[in-house]
Amino acid sequence: MSKTHNSKKINKSWVNKIKLSDIFKAERNLRSSDLVFPVVLKYCNTLSMKYGAKFYHAMETSQQVKSFKIRGAYNAIFNLNDSQRKHGVICASAGNHAQGVAISATKLGVKSFICMPSNAPLSKIAATKNFGGNVILAKEPLFDSAYKLSKELAKSKGYVEIPPFDSVDVIAGQATIALEILQKWQDVDTFVVPIGGGGLISGIASFAKIFNPNIRIIGVQSEHFPAMKMSFKKNKIISYNTGLPTLADGCAVKTPGNITFDIISHLVDDIVTVTEKEIIDAIATLSFSGKIVVEGAGAMPTAAVLSNKVKFRKNEKVVLMVSGGNIDPIKYICSLLSGAESLHMKSRIKIKIEDAKRLSLFNTILAKNNSSAIDLISEKIVSSNSKFGELFLALFYPDKNNIESVKSQLAKNKFNFSLIK
Repeated sequence: MSKTHNSKKINKSWVNKIKLSDIFKAERNLRSSDLVFPVVLKYCNTLSMKYGAKFYHAMETSQQVKSFKIRGAYNAIFNLNDSQRKHGVICASAGNHAQGVAISATKLGVKSFICMPSNAPLSKIAATKNFGGNVILAKEPLFDSAYKLSKELAKSKGYVEIPPFDSVDVIAGQATIALEILQKWQDVDTFVVPIGGGGLISGIASFAKIFNPNIRIIGVQSEHFPAMKMSFKKNKIISYNTGLPTLADGCAVKTPGNITFDIISHLVDDIVTVTEKEIIDAIATLSFSGKIVVEGAGAMPTAAVLSNKVKFRKNEKVVLMVSGGNIDPIKYICSLLSGAESLHMKSRIKIKIEDAKRLSLFNTILAKNNSSAIDLISEKIVSSNSKFGELFLALFYPDKNNIESVKSQLAKNKFNFSLIK
């Protein structure tokens, strides 16, 4: 383990509601099912080369529901008794917890009812229904509205609530991520984790700080939903949101949970916020450099690194939680286009391509340089079926070295082209 920053000293008189026995029980529950896969760590050469630390992405996008949420949901439903299961379960979710509850309940033979904000991504609504969940949309585009509706229905219908974050069973399920990582890689120095209601970071911190109190835990929130950061700084629960939407819809939580706030206030070292632009840039970076499809919430730890919100020492071993990959396709495409522009991964060119042979050569040059092109007129990817003549194209590439190589090879092969603004 490298020499790291001073981590928060834990109050020895404080008692965490999440016990080590809860976490190991959750691990046994998850391993008894074929629904949950062990977390995958993926080394990030781009960030490591740029910042000097050793960065690893913890890929919870590899889960069947493309999110860590299945861990807590399955553990909570598994722990219900027969009587509770017969009543059915209900939850409030922006989408990922919904899918986790739906697929887990279906697997365990339990009916599930899912309350979602009115602006929940269509992809998450469809997936939740496909996993067997009954979706009920709230009237407002906030998690808190869906949460209120779920509480009302639980009381009137007798459904058992499966909270998205403020639950011992749910948090213990999320804690299995840290357990799996630290069982294999004992020398982790820092975890950087997105925060909505705080279930994920509470679970990771609960196990990591028992394993090694010197491990640093950093939380990341959207600037548009900074309630947990504000609560953390003021040392009391504060309900707050700016009234603005966020691409990190899975973290659009106005009020922190009681259990999660208690854990975070005692175990988390710091919380930072990132802007919407920084989230977009992180989505683009993860896609172009790491071939990782990620939603806004899952991109926030990377956004914190790219925007220098968190400082790291040389060779510090850092785990960045890629918490989910359920992003609406239209939002994803827009994020890539916008992010590529601001990260200088995109150029526009005017080029003359005379025939099929020259088009094939052009595509070969792009492929060799890990680049691609879109016709700005037809809005189609340039391929062997593209038209000839004078074309106006947008080029996409991982970094400036690629575009310089493309330009050099185009010139070498006597292509008539020029960069345009």
